[in-house]
Amino acid sequence: MGSSFVNIQTTPKWFCFIFASSAILLFFVLFSLFSTKEIQFKNFILPVCLIITGLSFTQAVYGIAQYFRLLPALGIYRVTGSLDNPAGFATCLCAGFPFFFYFLFKKVILIRFLSIAAIIIVGLAVILSGSRAGMISLAAVCVLSFFNLFTINKTQKVVTGIFLVILLSSLYFIKRDSANGRLLIWRCSWEMIKEKPITGYGVGGFKANYMNFQAKYFEEHPDSKYAMLADNISRPFNEYVGVLVNYGLAGFLCLLLFLILLIRSFKRNKEKALLSYIAAWCLIAIAVFASFSYPLRYPFIWVAGLLCCLIILFQGNDKMFKLIKKSYIPSIIILLLAPIVCFKTYSRLKAEMKWCKVAHLSLAGETEQMLPEYQFLHAKLQNNELFLYNYAAELNYSKHYEESRSIANECERFLADYDLQMLMADNYQQLKDYTKAEQHYRKAAAMCPAKFSPLYGLAKMYNETGRKDNAIVIAQQIIHKPVKIASPTVVAIRREMMQLIEENKTNKLQNNNTRQGNTLNIQSSDAALPP
Repeated sequence: MGSSFVNIQTTPKWFCFIFASSAILLFFVLFSLFSTKEIQFKNFILPVCLIITGLSFTQAVYGIAQYFRLLPALGIYRVTGSLDNPAGFATCLCAGFPFFFYFLFKKVILIRFLSIAAIIIVGLAVILSGSRAGMISLAAVCVLSFFNLFTINKTQKVVTGIFLVILLSSLYFIKRDSANGRLLIWRCSWEMIKEKPITGYGVGGFKANYMNFQAKYFEEHPDSKYAMLADNISRPFNEYVGVLVNYGLAGFLCLLLFLILLIRSFKRNKEKALLSYIAAWCLIAIAVFASFSYPLRYPFIWVAGLLCCLIILFQGNDKMFKLIKKSYIPSIIILLLAPIVCFKTYSRLKAEMKWCKVAHLSLAGETEQMLPEYQFLHAKLQNNELFLYNYAAELNYSKHYEESRSIANECERFLADYDLQMLMADNYQQLKDYTKAEQHYRKAAAMCPAKFSPLYGLAKMYNETGRKDNAIVIAQQIIHKPVKIASPTVVAIRREMMQLIEENKTNKLQNNNTRQGNTLNIQSSDAALPP
């Protein structure tokens, strides 16, 4: 099914998550309402732990096989498992890691041995992924479990704390540029928070606005040390910053209140079972990872996180199920909403699969024939920024510039993006609205100062519209611009800009010679006139 989606690593998992969650809720409600037997929470512990550890172990083996090139990577990264990047791979392993401790203290020696082997394999996979957030998260879980399972004195705790500080510092220097890039993101995010501190920008607000703030930062700081690090950003690499940007202080306070509720529930239980500690360690792993990345993008994290919240809130007893059985209001709400959610999700599923098929046919050379299909899908996917960008790009490719401009404007409500700005610039240039084309080229250049394409587009537009002096200025900027990543495209752009400068110099010399010749001819004619 995954090959039927544009985003084959994430989208199918979200659909499975929604359908499975709805089915499980319906099962519990119907069982509670019509069965005389009581649902025992403890009966679900072993199957859940087996599922989570099984999935985590499989992912870890998959990632290790990718590292040693026994299996192909799914994208540009070497170790991703079945996910789209190392961060998603590592965050899922870190969330599943604590559940292996459930089997570590079983009486059967073989189960203990297999648990230790699985823990080592998962830890190795996180290290091989190169995810620094994953390593910190894993270290935090190991330290907490070590403190809980063994008697530790103050000196050992201090040594452990020093070790974690050294680990954090060393990981910063391993990929210093990447870490500094996050500092830029958080700095620009702070400007967003200051503009709308209470309510935030709403759902998807970061993605719809962040790059505009990054562009503004580089317009105000053209010589910034972050210029070579800036890239297209759609997530803040910190879930807490994301909550502040999207939902403001109101949303952040709600999150804090929920965390306080979890902590109080955890402390209230004086006789904690191992499962309660496992749930706490899982949530801590996610919380640590959330400080440096975006774990909430992945359905597995929602499954593990929600499960652990239920374990802590109900402390392994059956209060939740008794509440469902006694009160009919939650049951009625679930019975009404679950089918509606499933129907809407199925409709979206069909549209996503249709879009994937249409996009592939368009790439195969049938763009013009697929435009009616895009128009049909537009009504169902008009809130999907990636679909809108794809639709606008296909219209641009087919030279339907006015329609492409319209769809791109729709997309801009959901997505502030470098590539979108370049597409809009080309649309306006083709429509001969050079003022707006220049604005979008300059905005794209400000969003990602290391990119060559916006300046290249500006130089060509100036040259073609007779603004030769402006074209030469931009061409000189391109020639002297530092290169972030060397590529044949950059070499070709620089070579073309050198030719542009030489051609303009030659034209100026020819014009000057022509003027001088005309002047001499006029002077000769004047000299030939009788006094």
